[in-house]
Amino acid sequence: MTGTDPTSLTGKRFAIEQHWPLVVIGGGASGAAAAIEAARAGTRVLLVDEHPASPGLLGMDVPFLFGGRLDASVQNSARVLETVLAARPALEQAADAGVELALGVAAWGAFARGATSRTIKTPVLGLADDQRAWLVEADNIVVAAGTRDLCLPFPGWDLLGVMGARGFIAATDLYRAFNGRRFAVLGAGAAADAVLRKAAEAGIEVVLHQVKPATIRALGTHEVEGIAVDGREVACDTIVLAIDAVPNVEVLDLLGVPASFDAWRGGFIPGAFPGFVTAAGSCTGRMEADDRMQRRTAWLAAMATPDSTLCRCEDVTLADLLDLRPPRYLGDDRHQPLDSLGALNPDQVKRLTRAGMGSCQGRRCRDAVHALLSRDGARAPMASYRPPLRPLSLAALAALPEPPEIRADWTGWFGIPQQWLPHWQPAPDDAQFVGNALGTPWDITEGAGK
Repeated sequence: MTGTDPTSLTGKRFAIEQHWPLVVIGGGASGAAAAIEAARAGTRVLLVDEHPASPGLLGMDVPFLFGGRLDASVQNSARVLETVLAARPALEQAADAGVELALGVAAWGAFARGATSRTIKTPVLGLADDQRAWLVEADNIVVAAGTRDLCLPFPGWDLLGVMGARGFIAATDLYRAFNGRRFAVLGAGAAADAVLRKAAEAGIEVVLHQVKPATIRALGTHEVEGIAVDGREVACDTIVLAIDAVPNVEVLDLLGVPASFDAWRGGFIPGAFPGFVTAAGSCTGRMEADDRMQRRTAWLAAMATPDSTLCRCEDVTLADLLDLRPPRYLGDDRHQPLDSLGALNPDQVKRLTRAGMGSCQGRRCRDAVHALLSRDGARAPMASYRPPLRPLSLAALAALPEPPEIRADWTGWFGIPQQWLPHWQPAPDDAQFVGNALGTPWDITEGAGK
């Protein structure tokens, strides 16, 4: 017996706002250069960059670890746009070359033809600003997403005032809104050197630098008031993590680009590219003269304590992860040793503990989790990404155009009757999907708990 599922996407089309021969994601030096070169060759180009990010995202430490050290000037959108353009003169050159600029716009999703998305013929990007979300098609995509800060937990690192090196440089250079006065720098090498140069240019006092792995603790109740290192305390209002930088490969992962771990180049780096997508700049990894994985593991072992918060979004401690404890709000104290899982997978650990499941999509904890799971010579796989890659407001999602033929059956696609019930209530044996065109909508208030 054969038939057609009316809830299938087959033959249906998403509402596409624009079609572009080339979309470049990232407006830094590499992204701007790629866009300018293509535009001068006669290609229509859209350049997307999430800066200036909305104040809400900046407050959630997206896309960088800002640590609550941005002043109120970031609330002035016109002023922030002016500073971003002044810090990146190549964007003006791109506009002069005919590139369409979409600033303050994040790529929250990327969709390409694959085993579970065969109806997509041309790659689709989900874009959003702080007002709305929309979809565009792209014949070709260049990802120049740059890097993010490597965050490793230590006592007090969840206080306001602990920020990343990339976050500090963006706060001083891109946004000109850093509001700290005295800071300490954890780490050495290129990242720390860049921080010290920016501090000197801005006239910011550095009270401690070249801090190596040791017993480190941030002092303060709600925000940083100082740092304790090897038994001595130094007053400061900011602690900058300048340990390492990690390539941003989330968009590439959604587009089906395989990633492999390369400790020498900073983490997971993209591999073989499909014909329609490529990467440029530091998101492809950077060569350095030492084993960065070994360095990360050394810092993690030296700084973290069992009660250190590992995942700040979901309030998961290092001990919670090592014991695979379920979220506290479930009231379930059952746990088991991490080693009992056998082969360790970050996605499995995320589902058991919620580490990495927060609004930052694990940017502040996924690398520490990966280091913990990669022990005894084993290398854990990369935790998967899924859209939305950036937090989106419900208002922005509600503005996403959706054809009626797609909207009619979206609730049936989930295929899990229990999703409409509290987790402690089992679904009836004869439950039907809410909104399923194949049957009568099931009232979840009937039979709940049977």
